[in-house]
Amino acid sequence: MTERDFERELERGLSPRRAPEDLQRRIARIPLEHPRQPRTRRSWLSWLSGDGAPWAAGLAGAFASLAIGFWLGFSGTVDGTTIIDSASADEDVVALVFPSVPTVGDYQ
Repeated sequence: MTERDFERELERGLSPRRAPEDLQRRIARIPLEHPRQPRTRRSWLSWLSGDGAPWAAGLAGAFASLAIGFWLGFSGTVDGTTIIDSASADEDVVALVFPSVPTVGDYQ
């Protein structure tokens, strides 16, 4: 067997063969038996249901925490040096977040 004969045999062995007629008919019927459903557009509200609910709740909590932190920092309510230097600054933050809780200053 020469190299050319080998190539010819390989080409003949790897060439596609025609499928039987009954298989062709079965394959042609598949789209008719299972029509495609139109794709519905998913809104961002779909994140709040199903498997995405824990992720959505975690992201909402993280963004809320950041927003409250920025608000406290930029409004001047909480100053970084007073928190470190003074113990009463902790009471100010507690009084801001939980106004009904009495602090040490209320008892004097």
